[in-house]
Amino acid sequence: MGQLEDQLELGQYGLVIAALEGQAHTPQALRLLGLAYLRSGDVNLAELPLLQAHLQGDPEASVEYGNYLRFVGKYDQACALFAQIHPSLQGELGLRCLRWWGVAEVQQGQTEAGITRLERAWHGYIGLGNPELTARVTNAFAQMQLRIGNHGQARHLFQEALRQLPEQPVPQPRLTALHGLLELQMQQGDFQGAEATLTHIGRALRYTDSLHERSMAFIARSEWQRLTGKLDGYTENLEEVARCAASLDDYELSIWVTAKLAEHYSALGRFGEALRVLIGFGTPQEEWPPELWSAYGMLLRRRHEPAAAEEALNRAAETFRTQRRAPELIRVLMHAGAAALRGGNKAFAVTHFKEALFEMLRLKMHAVFRPDFEELQELVHYALLEPDTAPLLEPVLDNLAHLIGSPRLPEDSSMYLQITTLGRVSVFKDNVEVPLSLKGSALLLAYLQLHPGKTRAELQLALYPDKDPNTGGGYIRSAIAELREKLGREVVTFGGPKNAPTYRLGTMVHCDLDLQAFREAAARGEAARMVALYRGEFMPEIHDSEWVQDIREETLMTLTLELRVQMARFEEVGDWRRVILLANQYLRFDSYDVEVLQMRLRAAQVVGTPHEVARYSAQLKRNYN
Repeated sequence: MGQLEDQLELGQYGLVIAALEGQAHTPQALRLLGLAYLRSGDVNLAELPLLQAHLQGDPEASVEYGNYLRFVGKYDQACALFAQIHPSLQGELGLRCLRWWGVAEVQQGQTEAGITRLERAWHGYIGLGNPELTARVTNAFAQMQLRIGNHGQARHLFQEALRQLPEQPVPQPRLTALHGLLELQMQQGDFQGAEATLTHIGRALRYTDSLHERSMAFIARSEWQRLTGKLDGYTENLEEVARCAASLDDYELSIWVTAKLAEHYSALGRFGEALRVLIGFGTPQEEWPPELWSAYGMLLRRRHEPAAAEEALNRAAETFRTQRRAPELIRVLMHAGAAALRGGNKAFAVTHFKEALFEMLRLKMHAVFRPDFEELQELVHYALLEPDTAPLLEPVLDNLAHLIGSPRLPEDSSMYLQITTLGRVSVFKDNVEVPLSLKGSALLLAYLQLHPGKTRAELQLALYPDKDPNTGGGYIRSAIAELREKLGREVVTFGGPKNAPTYRLGTMVHCDLDLQAFREAAARGEAARMVALYRGEFMPEIHDSEWVQDIREETLMTLTLELRVQMARFEEVGDWRRVILLANQYLRFDSYDVEVLQMRLRAAQVVGTPHEVARYSAQLKRNYN
């Protein structure tokens, strides 16, 4: 048995399993077999040998069986077992019991008691004088500090643990600490630091053949990609996780990767593929875990079925709320709020989003929701004009970088283009930004989306009427050439007479243009969406196009007029808080409008704080000086 124990400590789990599978008859042998299964990732196979050894009186097996119960989410049973066996345990085994007991209590929701118990175990291990064992418990303590939002302490503890945990011969404890540090870095938006941590994870993986550790590394890489938007290879990483989950027969891993693949496909508009992934999970829909209901709800929302989406997302939210899984709950509530808003249920939109923001601020967790904020701009900017959500949302947005939109790609399109023209210029092809060297290239792309079927002469006359025909025509030819080179020849096609061909975007190209979305919102009187889309003047780098200048005047006038109409309406009914919110948005675009400054001050004198009244009064006075 001594050799098998050495092999277990060296991480040679396959050798232990090969020696004991079907041959374990003593409590010690059963414990070693169960631990080899547990640590290699074959969690389901670990239960029986650990339970047998525990019932046969092996005290170490009792502790590890409790840890197994904790690992599979049976926190009540785990805590009850730890409470029963702890009084009889001595030395390191007693500290190990205390450690897993504390972790189980935190996971169960008894945070204060669990942290206290875990800290006692940590101090005990320090007293034993074994640096590596102490580092493992330091890592567990850091994980719990991260869980309760104590980020500074968690970072310090992770770094202390990593100083003592070696890459070899057993890299698993070091990998656990690296994954914890990575999670902390991504929560804080330190994506550069996270990328360096991913490199360290890759180095440590060289010393283990554990499929479970390999799958955790693929998950870490794919989450970093999702949060940074660097999606090259993202689908392939998720598919690798799916293969690992199938090989390990790991239920939890299968849930995670099924939900992520379905979310990813539906975000790209590949709804049929997303549905096939969900259905392929293999259980009846009524038995789906909340992760799958969440992914299904997002699919329905993106497919413009808001009522069904909200129902599915609410179902997921109920379970996440019961399980105290706050990060998952926040995402679901955000998407449920967006579905409610799109379905016209504005009261529920505010309710859902308000709960999400409370949880976000409580956990001090913002950066991991950046992709959701990017996608749900309509909800975000609606909430900025709502008195119940605006005070909660502003500190969150202060911690997030500039937002971009998210694609909706019809399944019959071969290319998805997303063109941003208001406040800044960018072109994304299939979710990847494509830099264009000519200022006129994005301009031509936007014009062809709005006015297809124009000849080169008509394009030149519309965009560059002040240029001579040769110069203007040269601009158009160069722009078409760059678009075809950077985006593909099919992006701009032509037809009609050979001597005067007309140009348009290719039939298999789907294009989302923010200017079009702005005009649609204006037609419906959706001020919040207009504010979301208007980030500044149209095509800010173009200075020699009359058409561009006309669009600038049109968009700014349309926005400010709509905001004025809504301010007047809310002033008339005495909704002073909304008047202030709308006025603040208006003054972002025209900070010297005396009438709006006066309207905001009148509203603040009714419902504002003394600080607001003083500030708004000072701003108005500055305008007179």
